[in-house]
Amino acid sequence: MQTNVKAANFWNRISKRYAKKAVPNEEIYLRKVELTQAYLLSSDSVLEFGCGTGSTAIMHASKVERVEATDISPAMIEIAKERASAANVSNVSFEVGALEDFNFKPDSYNAVLGLNVMHLVENPSSTLTEIHRVLREGGVFVSSTPLIQNEFVIVRWLVKFVQFIGLVPKIHSFKREEYLDLVSEAGFDAVFAWTPSENSIFVIAKKLAPKD
Repeated sequence: MQTNVKAANFWNRISKRYAKKAVPNEEIYLRKVELTQAYLLSSDSVLEFGCGTGSTAIMHASKVERVEATDISPAMIEIAKERASAANVSNVSFEVGALEDFNFKPDSYNAVLGLNVMHLVENPSSTLTEIHRVLREGGVFVSSTPLIQNEFVIVRWLVKFVQFIGLVPKIHSFKREEYLDLVSEAGFDAVFAWTPSENSIFVIAKKLAPKD
């Protein structure tokens, strides 16, 4: 699977504005960071895909051995590298590409983070399968995902319209149970599922042992 060039170009165009945008709700964001770090050990290797400008990867870096972070947008990754350098964080690496582009070794990571990105991937089921493959047994997949299907009708219509005219990449309109079912079907146990609002879900899911 190759990086979606159209989507990459979209994120390149808005990267500088995105980097300046404040977190919508800092209290909720910091709670998500806290919940994630409860599952991290100092010896862990962490992978974040769709890392954007790198803020969360940098925040988790002090809690683990290493963080590898990827994004399809070269402009986003450039900003992320600048931020890591400015923060004097040396155990985070940033690379350009979609998750499936890298062919990571199986059982390589203790945690995989997909934050505000699962609704944007080409094929969520395939992405979850890849996450499961690269995670070690008992490792966790942490995701924060908009539930666009729960938005007002005008918002859902607008999402469809801007996709139709090509202004934004593909967006999946999940419902809460639909997303949790996808996670379960990929071989995960959702040990924590929190909906801080009716239109978003934060999930921590453990990779299950293979069935005999």
